[in-house]
Amino acid sequence: MTSAPKSTTDTSAWRPAGIDDLEPAAWQVVRSTVSTSVTAGPGAGKTELLAQRAAYLLQCGGCPYPARILAISYKRDAAANLGRRVRSRVPEHAWRFDSMTFDAFAKSLLDRFRLSLPTAWAMSGDYTIEYASTATKEINAFLGRLRWQAPPELRSAIQSMSPKTFLPHVVGKWDLPPEIPQAAQADPIAFAALAWWQERFIGAAQPQLDFVMINRLGELLVRAIPRLRRALRLTYPFLFVDEFQDTTPAQLSFLRSLFADPDIDTNSVAEVFNPPADAVPRLGDRPVVTIVGDRKQRIMGFAGALPNAFESFAADFAPENHELTWNFRSSEQLVDLQHVVARHLDSSTVRAISKAPHPPCDDSVSLWTFDDRQSEARTIAQWIADDIATSGRAGSDFALVARQRVGDIDPLFQPELARHGIRLRNDDAAVGTMKLQDLLKNKVAQFIVGVLRLAATPAGLPQIWLDVTATMERVRGVADEESSARAVSDELTNLIVALRSWLNERPPTDEVLSDAVDRVVDAVGFDALSRYSREEKLPDIIKSVRARLEQVVLPGLRWPALLEEYEAADAVSLLTVHRSKGLEYHTVFFLGLEDEQWWAHAQDMQGSTSTFFVGLSRAAQRLIFTNASPTARTGGIADLYALLDQAGVTERMITSEEYLVG
Repeated sequence: MTSAPKSTTDTSAWRPAGIDDLEPAAWQVVRSTVSTSVTAGPGAGKTELLAQRAAYLLQCGGCPYPARILAISYKRDAAANLGRRVRSRVPEHAWRFDSMTFDAFAKSLLDRFRLSLPTAWAMSGDYTIEYASTATKEINAFLGRLRWQAPPELRSAIQSMSPKTFLPHVVGKWDLPPEIPQAAQADPIAFAALAWWQERFIGAAQPQLDFVMINRLGELLVRAIPRLRRALRLTYPFLFVDEFQDTTPAQLSFLRSLFADPDIDTNSVAEVFNPPADAVPRLGDRPVVTIVGDRKQRIMGFAGALPNAFESFAADFAPENHELTWNFRSSEQLVDLQHVVARHLDSSTVRAISKAPHPPCDDSVSLWTFDDRQSEARTIAQWIADDIATSGRAGSDFALVARQRVGDIDPLFQPELARHGIRLRNDDAAVGTMKLQDLLKNKVAQFIVGVLRLAATPAGLPQIWLDVTATMERVRGVADEESSARAVSDELTNLIVALRSWLNERPPTDEVLSDAVDRVVDAVGFDALSRYSREEKLPDIIKSVRARLEQVVLPGLRWPALLEEYEAADAVSLLTVHRSKGLEYHTVFFLGLEDEQWWAHAQDMQGSTSTFFVGLSRAAQRLIFTNASPTARTGGIADLYALLDQAGVTERMITSEEYLVG
C-alpha cells in the first residue's frame, strides 16, 4: 500500500473496470454529483453499477483521499458481494470502501460510542442480542401484560398490535428522546415502545437488545452528538444504499438523522480528526446518497418495510431519478415472463432488454405437475444429474427455491440427489445459533475457516489469502501504512505455518475441530475479533462455526476435504425466496406452486406476487415451476397461474411411472 493512491483527474478518460460498457442511464448514475434514486429490476447489474460508481469516485478524485464511501445493504450476502466486487475492480482503493448491512453499521456505532449515550440511556455494562425471529413469544407475553397496564383509551390500539411486526412497526417508529419521559405517553406507539425499553433496557444490569433497539440507540447517538455526526459525514461524503424498497421506518429515520440535514461545517473538520490541512476534502454541506432498488421486489413488508420508501427519500434528499433497463442475467424468454409479472405489479413498467451473455436454452420456462412429492423429488434429482453429465455444469448452477418451509423439502431431495453423488445445501438450516446462509456469509466465520483452509492446503488458494489478509488488516486497524500491512502479512504467515504443523499431527475429530477454531481466535485475539464482528456476538459465531464443522466431519475425511465440505460450494442450493434475493442460478426449480406453500397469498396479494416475481427472476437460463397438487390451478393462487398462461408457459403432467427425459 501507499499513503495516498494516485487518482486520475481526467474524468472524461475514465472507463469501467472489468467490464466493456454501461448502459446510458448507468453512465449518468456513475458520474452524478448529486443524490440519485435508481430503479433497477432483476438482473440489472446493480452490484456492478455501485462498484463502478465507487471506482469512478475513488479513481477520479470525486471522493478525495482520505474520505471513504459507505455502502449499506439489507442483506449480508449483498454487502459481502459488493465489497468483493469493489476489491476486484479497484484493489488499490478498496480500503476506502466500507460495505455492510444496516444492522452492522448501527451496531458498530453503538459498540464504539455507547459511553457517549445521553445519561438517561447510559449502559452500565455489556448487552446481549436477541434475534427478532426468536422473540415472538416474549413479545406476545409482553403485549398481553401491557393491555392491562395501559390507560383505557389506549387498550384498543395496544390490542391491535401484532407480535410479528411489533419491533419494526412500534419500537422502530419511536425516536428515543434524550431524556426518558416520566409522564404516561398519550400516543399508543410511544406508550408501548417506552414500556418495551423500560422492561428490557432501562436500569438493567445487562440490557437485552434486538437489532431494532440497536438501530434506535445508534440514531440517538448521531442525533444527540453533533461532533459524531460531523465526523461520520466527513468520513463518508458518499453513501450507497442497496435494496431500498425494503427499508424500514427505523432505518430511514437513521439515514435521515445522519445524512439528510445540511448542518456540516467543513471548516470544523480539524476539531474532529486533526488531519493535515491539505488533506481535508471540501465536500459541501451534505453527503451524496445513491439508492438502488425496485418497488416490484418489495418482499419484506412483514419485517416492516415502508410502502413508500422511495417517496420518503425523495422528500428528504431531492434526488435525480434514473431507471436501468438492461438485464444481464436472464435470457429473452425469461425476460418476457418477468415483464408479464412486472406489468401486473406496476403497469408503468418499461420492458427490460436481455443482455444475457449466453444463448437461451430450449424450453427456458415450463411447468411440471407431479402426482406426489416423492416422484417430484426423484424426477428432479435424476434430471439434474443428467444435465450435469451432459453439460458439465456444477451442482451450484442449480437451485431449488420455495416460498417457505424448505425444512420439509430437504429430507425428500437430500437422499434422491445423494443417489447421484450430488450434494444439497439447505441455506435455511439452523447451525448453532445462526442460519447456514448467514454463517457462510459472516466475515468473522469466513476469516476463521479461511485461515484453517490456508493452513490445511499449502498452495492454490490465492483469493482466500487476499480475503483473509483484508480482514486481518481491518481487525488490526491497518489503513494505508505499508509497513503495518507487511506486519499483518507476516503475522498471518506465522500463524498459518504454526497451525499447519498442528493440523498435520491431528486428524479432524469434534474435539480437535473445536480446538482448531479456538487456536485461530486466540492467535488473533478474542477482543479484537469481537470489535470487528458487527452483527452477531463472537461466541455465537464460534459456536456456529464449530457446529457446522461437526456437522460435515466424517471418519477418514482429511482437513482439506473437510473444510471444502464446510462451505459445500458446489452443492445444489435449497432456499426460500427471501434467501434467494440477490442471487442467480443457471437453472431454478421453483417448487410448490400450490396452496400449501402459498396459503397466505390472499392476505397480501401484492406482496405475495412480488415474492413470486423475486423467486422466478433468480433464473438466468432455465426456470421450471412445479406442483404436486391436482387443485393447484384452481386454488388460492389461480391468479399466479393466469400470469403463467398469459406468458405462454407450457405445462407437462408427469406421472409417478414416467421418467422425464432431457
